[in-house]
Amino acid sequence: MSEAEVVAVLVEFTNILLAGVSVFFTVVSAYIAALNYFIGSAGFIARLAAFLFVSFVLAMLAFVMLGAQFAQQGLIDRLHEIAAESGLSAAGRAMVANAAPEAGVMGAASIDDVVVTAIWGVMGFTLVILAYLTFLYRWSREAIPVSITEQA
Repeated sequence: MSEAEVVAVLVEFTNILLAGVSVFFTVVSAYIAALNYFIGSAGFIARLAAFLFVSFVLAMLAFVMLGAQFAQQGLIDRLHEIAAESGLSAAGRAMVANAAPEAGVMGAASIDDVVVTAIWGVMGFTLVILAYLTFLYRWSREAIPVSITEQA
């Protein structure tokens, strides 16, 4: 791959990341709405099944993101190879700088490391919160009163 191709794919990773965050937000929001309306008042077996299903969906998303993380690292390694052979343009150097700890915003962590850590931390925290909301929190029907009435 040429430097231009690598940089283009790395730029596209921003869109992939945002799409993953969007899917994550959608799944979690739909599950919380379902907890409020029917899963929260269901029996244990139904709550367990719902939690296992949403956990499976989030695990699939996590594996996709893990694959993207490995692919992104491979692309950064390719830029290092190109830099050793012929040098990099400003765009290539910028992509390498995002992955370099010395250019990081958190001391010894690169910008990419901060993003990856934040994603995994939020995913883990969300799963713990969803487990709490599914099994321990007592949902009441009065949380958001909803009634369906017929109009005359």
